[in-house]
Amino acid sequence: MRKIFNIVFPIVFVVAGIFVVILGIGKLRNKDTFDASTTAVISGIEREWKGTDSDGFDEYDYTVYINYEVDGKKYENVEYPGYNSSMKTGDELEIKYESANPENISEANITGSATIMIVMGAVFALVGIVSSLRALIRR
Repeated sequence: MRKIFNIVFPIVFVVAGIFVVILGIGKLRNKDTFDASTTAVISGIEREWKGTDSDGFDEYDYTVYINYEVDGKKYENVEYPGYNSSMKTGDELEIKYESANPENISEANITGSATIMIVMGAVFALVGIVSSLRALIRR
């Protein structure tokens, strides 16, 4: 069983890392799509129970909804693509949107979140590669 773990674990980390790096690069490449910005107001936050983790703690998914206005047209209860624990209903936040399609939105700091994705993906891939090499050296 341990041999299987020593083989599968690194492969999963490398594949997951590469996947996250690719997502981050895609996000960076598409950042120019969001060519305008505005201020939005959080209209609601839904919390959905996912289950219990291995330590017995409840896990939740959060969905944030926002209201904003572009050129006099109101957009209400649009799903925002992010969440952090400091968010509250009524808070204002800066968003980016596609001027040709204002319903297509993103968080304001696209470059920052994409960079975090690339770095985290690279770390995952590196952990997988190092684990693979360690497993090979032990043989």
